[in-house]
Amino acid sequence: MTESEYQKWWEYHIRVARGEVLNELEAAIYSAGLDELDRAEAEEMELLSLANLRQLRGQIQQRTSSLGQLMQRNEKFGRQITELEQAYEKLTGYSLLMDSHVSSPT
Repeated sequence: MTESEYQKWWEYHIRVARGEVLNELEAAIYSAGLDELDRAEAEEMELLSLANLRQLRGQIQQRTSSLGQLMQRNEKFGRQITELEQAYEKLTGYSLLMDSHVSSPT
């Protein structure tokens, strides 16, 4: 829709909004313009939706990567805890594990 076509459509739109009845030709032009504007808006919304989906996909990939890094750190800390518990038991003869209620030095 050109600028002049839009201006004419807008005049019809204002008249319709005021409750005026358009003649047959004006109503046809108004209806065609409304359809064109609706299609353009739908296309724009589709593009925005695609952009939003791409953005969300990027966020998911970033968070998946962060999760992987956190899981690696968790495994590393788990190994360190195990090593420290074993060193403590070796030094003291007592286990720090929860399932051993009574420990005696070995």
